[in-house]
Amino acid sequence: MYATVEAMKRKFGETLLIRLTDTEKPYQGVINMEKLDSAMQEANSEIDAYVGSRYPLPLQVIPPFLVNIGCNLARYYSVTGDLSDNDPIKNRFESSIKTLTKISKGELTLGGSPAGESKPVQTSSNNVQFAVGRRDFGNGGW
Repeated sequence: MYATVEAMKRKFGETLLIRLTDTEKPYQGVINMEKLDSAMQEANSEIDAYVGSRYPLPLQVIPPFLVNIGCNLARYYSVTGDLSDNDPIKNRFESSIKTLTKISKGELTLGGSPAGESKPVQTSSNNVQFAVGRRDFGNGGW
């Protein structure tokens, strides 16, 4: 798990989480765990989709920056209503998605494999196959 309740509380504080999730009358003044869990689940599955295209899941060690990204995504998903273009919640969400895209393309690494190295293609027999190319040079000339 990347985004957890504990990580969200550390990053944003309980007061903000209450404001984000306790949005329906009658207001309880506590974190709406159903809404927060749903947002965290969506964020965590999205991270898995990006990271899993390049790394085997589950990750053995979760880098702290993925926890940060998970919290940013979960906060975005727990917001109700429209956000302005320069809203910090929206900006952090977009920045997090860009980072995840770079990870999935191999432009950033999590430390398990060098950036740019993709997972090997799995075949049923893992045989090597050669293809014969055309002959550009030969028969005494260009």
